[in-house]
Amino acid sequence: ITKNYLNKKYILIFPFCSKKFEDKKKWPFYSILISFLKSKYKDKYDIAIAPGPNEIEEAHSYNANIVLNEKKHLNLIQLISLIKDASFIISNDTGPAHICSHLNKNGLVLFGKHTTPRKVSIESENFKPIISSDLKLLRPETVMSEVKKKLN
Repeated sequence: ITKNYLNKKYILIFPFCSKKFEDKKKWPFYSILISFLKSKYKDKYDIAIAPGPNEIEEAHSYNANIVLNEKKHLNLIQLISLIKDASFIISNDTGPAHICSHLNKNGLVLFGKHTTPRKVSIESENFKPIISSDLKLLRPETVMSEVKKKLN
């Protein structure tokens, strides 16, 4: 599937979350972060998004490669494969982030005050949280700085 959407190594972004928790778990600055990533890593990494079934339309609002399976969301096996092959991952606290953690992927998960990374067992050696009392106050520059520390 990645051969149809991506030309090189890729940074995988999960900017979505359950509509029920959107006000608590969804970081609002992914578009800006994607611009920063494209500017910094343009020749090295593609930027990819794998939307769920109710996120495909919203995915088009981001300047990223949208990875689908024949215009539909990926199944679980395809999603795990996409995560496994990613060079770096940035995500809200969402289902795919937990897969990333269990695969010990290199990446970041963004947390507001809804819970703690420890409470939901999402942190691993390579998959680290950035915690903010309010995700609306977590600046894209802060996240990008952490990306640069972890991604050469």
